[in-house]
Amino acid sequence: MSRNRRAAGAVRGPSSALTSFLAGLGVEPSERLTTWGDTSSINRSEQHDDQTQLAHDGPVLNDAQELDPAGAVTARTVVAGPSVVGEGTPDLEIGGMKRKRAVDGDGASEKGVTNNKRARATSIDSDDLDADNGPIAGPSKSVTPVIESPKLSSGVAGPLKAVGEFMDCGQCGKKFTVTAYTKEHPSNPSTFLCVNCCYALGIDPFAKPKKGAVKKKPVARKDVRSKVVHYEERKGVSPLGDICIHLIGQYIENVGKLGDIGGINMDKVCKIISKGRRLTPETAPLFYSADRESLAMYDCTRLTPEAFITLGKLCPNLTSLHLHLCGQLSTDAVSSWGKCLKHLKRLELFAPFLVRKEGWINFFKAVGKHLEGFLVTQSPRIDLETIQVMVKSCPNLTELRLAEIGQLNSDCIAALKPLKKLKILDLSFPGTPLPDDTVSDLLSGVGGNIQNLVLADNPDLTDAVLLSIAKHCPQLRSLSLRNAVELTDEGVASFFVLLKKRQQPGLVQIDLEKGHDLKEKALRALIDHSGSTVERLSLLGWRELPADAISELTKCTKLRELNMGWCRNVTDHTVKDILEGCEAVQLLKVWGCNQLSDAVPRKKGVNVVGIETHSI
Repeated sequence: MSRNRRAAGAVRGPSSALTSFLAGLGVEPSERLTTWGDTSSINRSEQHDDQTQLAHDGPVLNDAQELDPAGAVTARTVVAGPSVVGEGTPDLEIGGMKRKRAVDGDGASEKGVTNNKRARATSIDSDDLDADNGPIAGPSKSVTPVIESPKLSSGVAGPLKAVGEFMDCGQCGKKFTVTAYTKEHPSNPSTFLCVNCCYALGIDPFAKPKKGAVKKKPVARKDVRSKVVHYEERKGVSPLGDICIHLIGQYIENVGKLGDIGGINMDKVCKIISKGRRLTPETAPLFYSADRESLAMYDCTRLTPEAFITLGKLCPNLTSLHLHLCGQLSTDAVSSWGKCLKHLKRLELFAPFLVRKEGWINFFKAVGKHLEGFLVTQSPRIDLETIQVMVKSCPNLTELRLAEIGQLNSDCIAALKPLKKLKILDLSFPGTPLPDDTVSDLLSGVGGNIQNLVLADNPDLTDAVLLSIAKHCPQLRSLSLRNAVELTDEGVASFFVLLKKRQQPGLVQIDLEKGHDLKEKALRALIDHSGSTVERLSLLGWRELPADAISELTKCTKLRELNMGWCRNVTDHTVKDILEGCEAVQLLKVWGCNQLSDAVPRKKGVNVVGIETHSI
């Protein structure tokens, strides 16, 4: 049902959803709409003659249509634009007559009516588009039209007002509503244009405002970008060790004035420098001396091949040399050692990756029979030919370590059989796991004097190798069979029973780590044979070992270090028994013993490591 909302005295209801939506998007009529009454008294000819004089704020009529008393809005009279609340109904001049809204009949003053006026542009209901021109029932308010000529005012320069406020157009002087798209006059700065003038000047009135150009950051030069900046922040006072290292490195030339500070103190200084990885070709000469017979460097990562050659030339009387993390040791350096170190008897190296077999062969031939100890870990270039030259040139070897050698296999092991004087033998973690028969054959030739045997990380070894060890190694004092997962509880028990039967002395160090099948029987036999002599014992991974069997370790009176990691039956009472029975114990490892509580017993001077509740 259509309703004529624009009739005089009509009560204006709420706006429709479409009207409110368009008003929120900034859509308003091109001419301002007014609430006028009946216009029958106005001559059509006057309306036609003065149509061109109407401001854009009023409705536009054609030749065959009078001013719509309902103020209807059609597609002809409405264009897109911002919509805001106005200040009231303006006075329009049409044909010399001024049309104003009449005073309410109930006595309301004209001034009050004027102050309460609102522009109808924002309250146009879509129902009004089809409203008829018939009268509305009920009391009506008369509207007296007053027509006068329009007046144009020139735009006043000034800053742009806030969105929704009115300003004078800088081109035509008419008032318009400021929006977010309002454009500035191209030739008159600080003045702004209405929508119609923007079109007249060829300016898109709804174009988005241009953003300011973003300044690009200056591109850093290539040499500056290539520098890596390390951010390191230290808080508090520097440790005394760092201060000493810095002073020694700064005055390395004057350290010789301290005189003879002793080999023990010099070794301590070397450990401090190595811990901070400050051992460099510049600081290493501090430890070089022509009268030194023993030299140990614990972190040689930063030493160059030339520094290792210098070491041999400045320390010609060395008899023992130990270098750790010597990854830059070269073939030429090892060859030069054979010529310079004429008195060298023991050489221990960790991680000499770069030394080729030519360097080892030249070294063995140059040193010859003087060499008694050759202990190398992680050297992938040692092969069968190198071992054969070593055995032939150095028959007096008593210490041999070939640990983590990738090319070590059964043929290389067989080549070691002529070394009858060996006391220490380490064949752990070879490239190819050693079988029982290869190890048994080697021990039959070299086992007579062996005291320390390390066969760790050979998972193919079984109980058969234990019988060979008991048979061919009568002087054995230290045994490591770590990760020999094929060993059984009965086989280990038979091994210690056989040692006792042969009246062989008890072992000092025993490492049977990760013997998952070892249980109570093996432990009791071990304690029965070596309980009075063992000092270091590793039972890590004996998961099914009962607590009462572990408590029998109290018979090991000389035990100093014990590893019971992952022995699931260890309890607080077990730890208490060991602490009370083993008076010499200093270190106790209990990683993975989940039955221990936070109230595990403690003892002065004993370090208990691995309690789970302490790590939470």
